[in-house]
Amino acid sequence: MRRVLTLAGVLFAAGALAAEPAQPQARFVAGTIPGTLRYQVVIEGAGHGEISGVLGQLTNLEVLAGPVLTQQISWRGNQAVAITALTWVVRARTLGPIAVGPTTVKLGDSEAVTNSVRAAAVAGGHAAAEGARPELRVELSRSHLLVGEPLLVRFSVESPDEAMADGWEVQASFPESWSERLPAEIEPRRVTTPEGVERVLLGGWLVIPVRAGQLEIPPAVARVVAAPGEAEGTALPVRTVMSGAASAEVGALPPAPAPYFGGVGRLTFSRRLLGGRWRAGELATLEVKVDGVGNLPLLDPPPARLPEGLRSFPAEETHQWRPSPAGLVGWRLWRIPIEATRAGRYELPEVRFCTFRPETSYDMHTLPAIRVAVAPPSAGPPAAAAPAEKPVPSDAFPRLALLAAAFALGIACAAAALTWRARRRGVPPLPESASDPVQELRRLQLVVEGWARSRFGVTVTEGADRLSEAGCTRAEAAEAVALVQACERLRFAPSLADPADAVANLRLRVERLVATPPHRTDTLDT
Repeated sequence: MRRVLTLAGVLFAAGALAAEPAQPQARFVAGTIPGTLRYQVVIEGAGHGEISGVLGQLTNLEVLAGPVLTQQISWRGNQAVAITALTWVVRARTLGPIAVGPTTVKLGDSEAVTNSVRAAAVAGGHAAAEGARPELRVELSRSHLLVGEPLLVRFSVESPDEAMADGWEVQASFPESWSERLPAEIEPRRVTTPEGVERVLLGGWLVIPVRAGQLEIPPAVARVVAAPGEAEGTALPVRTVMSGAASAEVGALPPAPAPYFGGVGRLTFSRRLLGGRWRAGELATLEVKVDGVGNLPLLDPPPARLPEGLRSFPAEETHQWRPSPAGLVGWRLWRIPIEATRAGRYELPEVRFCTFRPETSYDMHTLPAIRVAVAPPSAGPPAAAAPAEKPVPSDAFPRLALLAAAFALGIACAAAALTWRARRRGVPPLPESASDPVQELRRLQLVVEGWARSRFGVTVTEGADRLSEAGCTRAEAAEAVALVQACERLRFAPSLADPADAVANLRLRVERLVATPPHRTDTLDT
């Protein structure tokens, strides 16, 4: 039975939608009315002018209604794509084989022919596809590679009659590897095998193995996504397909001739020292950057050897990359805070290391030495005034300690009460200090360092033993060193913790330390 039906097309903005419609695809989907099926023709692209369909030859089917035209717009990247569907409601006359021959679709002045669709009607108004189930194929770009080299894994189906390029979702996993899905715009939508079989590419992944041995890729699962205007349900019995497992042999890299920190690919390196005039006790930043194509997320921080008198803190890392068939393309950058403990001239020695370039060998990289002059420290803020030096009764320190503890406990209880009351009223409590946490940490550090210089004539950076030799008690010396180190860690590596959370505790500890009366060794006058 052949029917000719004409529908008014929906006009789309020519500049926003795909101009040329793709080859229309036909399929059976489940009917919303018990005992019925839907025959659906889907056209991807902007249908200009009138849209008409000439229904193909029906086998063991009768048409109950239709066609119904539905159109929707989806986005592929930054491009809008129109998808048009013509749907007929059909019913099988008897159980058994059913078919619809090629359907002719007219889009304005152009004309296209769909595929023919065959299935078998079963009880309940469903269709069971004839022949083999759609096969999900997995394809590896190579079967042998080395640790850190890129591997492309692609999934496709060989059933274009039942699969549109956007009609599937694929779920895949890659144990013991770093993986990222390739952008859809850089992957071909359809490919043809040497045997002439057309495949629909469902997705590709860039996979970088992290260890040598057999790389096992578990079976992936592809699921049919509901078509435009189709409610999620049991359209065809074959709603999911599974691929077979795949594997590749991953070899170890050859021995490296120089210090190696994991780089594989075509990479270049640079480093520089940021900051203006550098003074003792202040920070400068050593910036190390790597650019190119390779295993960027798997790199360790580059080695940074420092001369005596300079010390470093944990590096902060930033990056930007995108996957491509050749590997990850982009850059990665480390910023390493460095402090000079004393003034003078320093040389950051040259750094030599290597990276592995696939299909060739190791590349040697040399970053030249950096020479820098460190000026004497600037005058810090005045230290907290020390109490008058006069004899202290033997029981004065316990009384002072008890008073300080009681005072601190009272402050804590008051703060807790205010917080509870603010929460009961639905108003957030006020912050303890409006100052920037990093600036407050620097101020607290300078208070401790000023206390050590004015009280004992030494700096905290000289260590707890040097403070003890100058007359500081071992407990206070250890506390001073611990406070300075805590302030530095929170200032220079904020990614390790939120400085605001620890400022209040550090402030209390600093106030307690600098308020401690000086301890003097008793002397015997002769």
